[in-house]
Amino acid sequence: MASVSFAVLAGVGVVGFGLGRLTLRTTSKVPIAAAPTTVVARVGTLIDERLMTARVAWERSGSLLNRLNGTVTSTSISDLGDAFTLEAGDPFYSVDESLVVALPGLVPAYRTMAPGTSGVDVSQLQAFLETKGYAIGAVDGHWGSSTTAAYRQWRADSSLPVRSSVALGEIVFVPSLPVVTAASIGLTIGSLIRDGDSILEVLSAIPIIALVIAGDGTLQVPEGTAIDLEIDGVKVATIATAHQSQSDSGRRLVELQLADSVASCGAWCASIPTSEESSWPAIVKLKGPKTGIIIPVGAIRSGAGSSSVVVLADGSTQTVEIVISVGGEAIVTGIEEGATIALPGTGG
Repeated sequence: MASVSFAVLAGVGVVGFGLGRLTLRTTSKVPIAAAPTTVVARVGTLIDERLMTARVAWERSGSLLNRLNGTVTSTSISDLGDAFTLEAGDPFYSVDESLVVALPGLVPAYRTMAPGTSGVDVSQLQAFLETKGYAIGAVDGHWGSSTTAAYRQWRADSSLPVRSSVALGEIVFVPSLPVVTAASIGLTIGSLIRDGDSILEVLSAIPIIALVIAGDGTLQVPEGTAIDLEIDGVKVATIATAHQSQSDSGRRLVELQLADSVASCGAWCASIPTSEESSWPAIVKLKGPKTGIIIPVGAIRSGAGSSSVVVLADGSTQTVEIVISVGGEAIVTGIEEGATIALPGTGG
């Protein structure tokens, strides 16, 4: 019996040893590589627009003085503080029924002008009449018969009382017309006015406009950047200039100008208060719009030197050039619409 038991145990041992060797020879399986995440190039449009604020304020360059004493009997001047345009030859108020008109001229009115008067003020009146098509003879600064005839005809054509002379105060000479102004006193019918009272403040041709950059010290608004203002429902197209300044509160200000360099103050100017600066929403178009092949910025890798490349799904490398990037997307050249691109670090 002992020999049989030994033989059985020996057999079991041999089998166990064989199983042990079989286990030691087993090798682990190699994992299958994960496929890279891919994106497909598409055609689209990118634009970097930001909603910011623009500061708008009038700049004052002088004032116009009344030279009459009496009672205001008519006025076309807007309410105190409202901006309006003063045109050459248009009567804009009257004192004791003497209508006052504005004419272009560098020398202010300082006396009565009548036949026989000579001087620069007469030349300014003659030059105005000549531009209106009245036969003046010569702009020589001497009030003769031709000046009298032209002046009388102009007043008749303008529905003004016909006169052969100009009393002091009936003409206000302004260096350049038309001009944007604002009433500096409350000029209402029945109010008393004195010689020397300031009636109008001369404003800049258009308000001074500046984009306000607050809180972002790195944001750059290059010269020529398109910026659309919204002023009382009116779109005002402007562009950034190279002029920047610092406000008292530490904000950066980028001076803007009208996109149309020959444009004058439009209807929106009447919405700008003359007594203080005002703020209006501004859409700043920092980049774009550009249309082209769009891919994620994360799909772009560094190539040789300073080049940029993408890796296509088949493993090939393609050089690309970035046209514009906005957020996490970029428009590039060098690949076609529908190209499948592998994203870095996603397998392969």
